[in-house]
Amino acid sequence: MEIKALVFSYRYYLIGLVGFVLFSAFSAAFPIYILDEAKNSEAAREMLVSQNYFVPTFNGELRTDKPPFHYFLMMLSYSLFGVGPFAARFFSAVAGAVMLVLITRSVERYLHWHTAGMTALVLSSSLLFAQEFHLAVPDPFLILFVTASLLYFFDHDQRPSKKSLLLAYTFLGLGLLSKGPIALVIVALTALVYLGFSKKLSWRYLLSFYPFLGVLFSLCIAAPWYIGAHVATDGAFTEGFFLDHNLNRFSDQKEGHGGPFILTTAWVLVGLLPFGVWLIPAWFKAYKARWDQDFIRFCFSVGLVIVVFFSFSDTKLPNYPMPAFAFLGVLIADYLARLQEQASRKTLQWGLISLIVLGIAAVVGAYFGLKQHPALGDLSYLSSAFLPISIGALALLLRHKDLAPLPFVLALALNWMLIGWLLWGWVFPTMNAYSPVAKSLPLIADREVVVYKRLDPAFLIQTQRTFDRIEDADTLQKRTAQNPEIFVLTNTKEAVDLEFLSEHYEMILEAPALFEDNSTRIWRVTKAGKQSQ
Repeated sequence: MEIKALVFSYRYYLIGLVGFVLFSAFSAAFPIYILDEAKNSEAAREMLVSQNYFVPTFNGELRTDKPPFHYFLMMLSYSLFGVGPFAARFFSAVAGAVMLVLITRSVERYLHWHTAGMTALVLSSSLLFAQEFHLAVPDPFLILFVTASLLYFFDHDQRPSKKSLLLAYTFLGLGLLSKGPIALVIVALTALVYLGFSKKLSWRYLLSFYPFLGVLFSLCIAAPWYIGAHVATDGAFTEGFFLDHNLNRFSDQKEGHGGPFILTTAWVLVGLLPFGVWLIPAWFKAYKARWDQDFIRFCFSVGLVIVVFFSFSDTKLPNYPMPAFAFLGVLIADYLARLQEQASRKTLQWGLISLIVLGIAAVVGAYFGLKQHPALGDLSYLSSAFLPISIGALALLLRHKDLAPLPFVLALALNWMLIGWLLWGWVFPTMNAYSPVAKSLPLIADREVVVYKRLDPAFLIQTQRTFDRIEDADTLQKRTAQNPEIFVLTNTKEAVDLEFLSEHYEMILEAPALFEDNSTRIWRVTKAGKQSQ
């Protein structure tokens, strides 16, 4: 009994520790490869090398995609642990752990401890959500700061406190530094919708949150860096970030990431698996009960705002609606916690049957997808990593009537945590050995290399170097004439470029990308070419 009381006393420390272990599991086991991770982690490395904290660069060229907060933390981590995948991903895992503690604390305060524990299990076992906190990208920090800002605003709504407001606007300012104005948009729209549902929406009540002074305080946190970047780049960062990567990303498709209106909802359901199979009934239950509990109404409002907002965005990506996941996880946990009150558990049965079908589809799809991949055809056996989906769901289907809600959620959560560990500790490291970078490193390690037009971004962070990039054929020929021993690296897809290269150089490596539609090729000057030169 004393041990139980001791564990309960330190429950938030334990939740944070478990969250960090889950979100950082095997983060050093596989190199940084996917495009977003590679560009963000390399930009941080280049800023650290140049000691220029107002000009993010990638391969020496200005990068306007993201603001600096995650770069700063990566630079700190590089200084502590050295440049590498663990360091690049370290603070993303920390952000996930802190977010888990904050949402659990609020659920316990406003609902019940059992629901809080179930919320922590739902979120930490949601595979795509946990994967996001494994990545060296800015989204984990946006998720943390938006979640924290909203929770402290709700605290002020329930018990007016200047401390809560100060924390809310501080986290909002950090959100602006993490991914830009989207943090303010989410928080402001949620406040309006929640207060509207609560019948509190009036100027007098809004002014009790000191919105003008508070937003000014948030801007004081974020604006100095933006102003510094504007001055240091003669306005190029301001134009590229605010116009291209914010306004245009919402109004136009970026990089082919578009889709129908319903796609955002689909990303949410998939992103919260395994418990996403109960999100729709949990959502409707929350809608019916939104007048009964302020916190449920608040979580419902957050989910509604974010899902609808990003449904209207022309660019749609799985990570966009993730700032809503903590709050949607609360709705799912509250729904499952109350199932014991119902005579029938058919909703559990149908959810588990859906997971069984999903697991079979995942194994079959992964098997044939790997089999047909030009680089990964020999790795079709990795599809077995998804077998626990169906096996675990089937076992629970046979036993769910004997389980109370908390043990049921715990069992399913552990099942999906196992799947995550199989992916991060086995599947991804195995696949990485077949990546273009892994195949190329032995060839280019001690060579002078130039890039023709474009390259796989992972080359920079994995080699910890930048490359001269050449845009036209004449310049490339002059460069190789000066040094016939130089290698030419490219992943261009243009037929005219490949025809030129094949006419003038000898290809010594061709490696298909793992997750993109291109192939990396390495070329060298032929013996005949050397003689003619």
